[in-house]
Amino acid sequence: MIWAARLGCVLCSLLILLFASFRWGGWWRVEEVWVSSTRYVAAEQLTGILLGANVLRLQTGGIRDWIRSDPRVLEAKVRVRPLGKRVEVEIKEREPAVEVRLASGEAVWVDAEGVILEPGVAPAVVGVPRAGERVALEAVRAARAVAQLSPAVQERFPMFDVSDPTDVIAKGDGSPTLLLGEISQLGERLAILEELWERGLLAEYATVDLRVGDEVILKRKR
Repeated sequence: MIWAARLGCVLCSLLILLFASFRWGGWWRVEEVWVSSTRYVAAEQLTGILLGANVLRLQTGGIRDWIRSDPRVLEAKVRVRPLGKRVEVEIKEREPAVEVRLASGEAVWVDAEGVILEPGVAPAVVGVPRAGERVALEAVRAARAVAQLSPAVQERFPMFDVSDPTDVIAKGDGSPTLLLGEISQLGERLAILEELWERGLLAEYATVDLRVGDEVILKRKR
């Protein structure tokens, strides 16, 4: 009985030593890092952080929180495969929806919730206020409504100024100035604009006022 107890103690000690060598030793390290396809998170940077790290001491929660700290990231999962000495990182990022020009003059792409993602090129909606790392949802809806205009109307009216959300204005070279009113009603007003365009009623006017319900006030060119 005493012999069995001594043997058990020896085995426990060996197991403790073995675990300690795994956890704190320098040879059980990450040899492979797999990162899902990303647009904004630098996979090379993640690989540099994880490659060579001790597999059993790896703090996946901290790495996951670091990835999620980027507002362009929706979700992140970090899985450790100890036997394979491999770490797998799965990242879900936000997708570009529309581009707008901020009040500062910077053109950017935003997602469906207004989070700023990356530089834009030539947005039609300009003067959008910025709030931290995002823009208001009404600006996103406005940009989507403008993007749905027919190509001919978009070409004629390349700029919609929403810097005053109570009085949206659209202009174009040789085209009438459009007074579109509240940004929240822009979709409805643009539907009227399309109808006016199809009926050929815009060319001879200097101003088209769509701010009063279903009424349209046309001011002729002098």
